[in-house]
Amino acid sequence: MKKLALVVLAVTLLGASPPVDIHAAAGDLATERRVHGVITSIEPAKLTIASAQHVVTGRIDPARTKVTTNGRPAKLVDLKLTDHARGELCLDDVWLAIDTH
Repeated sequence: MKKLALVVLAVTLLGASPPVDIHAAAGDLATERRVHGVITSIEPAKLTIASAQHVVTGRIDPARTKVTTNGRPAKLVDLKLTDHARGELCLDDVWLAIDTH
């Protein structure tokens, strides 16, 4: 009888909790791993690439982010606003690769 009361109590408490919006809990995390578009924002620690459908912002880690221009190695300072680019994000929203062309 006590086990049944505990189960009923647990179900009641779970049902009484307010619903959680999954999208709000995720914050601004990117949903796309590979992004193709135009560079719209460059900051020392962040870069934003926008396409016609969505905008993706990721962090820049100098040790992990590989930058190329037309397939050749480049530096972060070589990136320019309005450059056509494609990038690849890892799960913690750090750019792994950014290629401008």
